[in-house]
Amino acid sequence: MNPLIAHWQLEEREGRLLLGIAIQHAVLDINTDAATLAQGLQLLESPPNGLRHMAIGRFGSMEVTLNHHHEGTVTIFVDGPDFSPNRNQSAAIWVDRDNLCAVFREAISKSERLP
Repeated sequence: MNPLIAHWQLEEREGRLLLGIAIQHAVLDINTDAATLAQGLQLLESPPNGLRHMAIGRFGSMEVTLNHHHEGTVTIFVDGPDFSPNRNQSAAIWVDRDNLCAVFREAISKSERLP
């Protein structure tokens, strides 16, 4: 079983969202927007067909990628700088798919109510 999201937080500034996700021993803040979260939710709710992935935001200057693996596993990677051809630095968290879907739904809904 993949880790459940223990806590999450959403902040808005000038049309951008900062989605903070905390699992048992890791925290990740993602700079994103509601439309991108909606696309991510669509990816997560569709049946896995091989590795499906998409950029869901940024962590500083680094891209954050949502991955829905063929067996249903969900990872979120911060794709760091290139180290050598075909290899870059990265950091990842594994999360429960249904739990992340619920967080995305709530974040999208909450973002619509933000001033």
